[in-house]
Amino acid sequence: MRALYWDAFAGVSGDMALASLIALGADPEIIIGQLQSLGLNEFSLKITSPQIQGIQATDVNVILLNADKHHRNLEDIEKMIENGEIPERAKINSLLVFRKLAEAEAKVHGITVDKVHFHEVGAVDSIVDIVGTCLAIEQLAINEINVSLLPWSRGFIKCAHGILPVPAPATLELLSGFEFYDSGVIGELITPTGAAILSTITKQTPFPKMNLLKVGYGAGKNNYGLPNLLRSILGQTL
Repeated sequence: MRALYWDAFAGVSGDMALASLIALGADPEIIIGQLQSLGLNEFSLKITSPQIQGIQATDVNVILLNADKHHRNLEDIEKMIENGEIPERAKINSLLVFRKLAEAEAKVHGITVDKVHFHEVGAVDSIVDIVGTCLAIEQLAINEINVSLLPWSRGFIKCAHGILPVPAPATLELLSGFEFYDSGVIGELITPTGAAILSTITKQTPFPKMNLLKVGYGAGKNNYGLPNLLRSILGQTL
């Protein structure tokens, strides 16, 4: 069985997850075509290969093709995904990730799910990150995904709701039951989008027994002193 292990020593965001899978060999052009079948045409993907503290990585940037940022609710996003021409498991996983995300945001802000308007998490780039990650998993024929211990960080972040503590409340709501260690980092390491992906499609385990096939690194956008990378390890379980 083909298995993926995410070594999240610097945390997880949606773009890091997608980038790490492209680094393993998922074809971004296929992913773009599948995303466009959702009716999502107002973006392009810029993929670069930076060196992060000497490590060759893959970085993904979503470029909006118009000035308007789309704020969509859960129903809007679910309709897009359901109508898209994408593999069934990717469709199911994408719907589950967004449902979990909406439920966490609703609980944290004391509103109903239908009142959640996705600012950061529902903008075009996060739809690309979440659905794109699920599509890349299908491309790579991954059957099982595990993740390492997660790094706890501290500080504050500015978002649509104001100034929030790090980890963001929605992130913690999503990661109930996951184990953390204190990284000593001041800054956001795990985003709500990354947390929603982890809580939906991964299990937290020690490194599994596997034959190593390939390693890829997805680059993050911040610099907190440590290598801001998500390490994807693809293997064949024994």
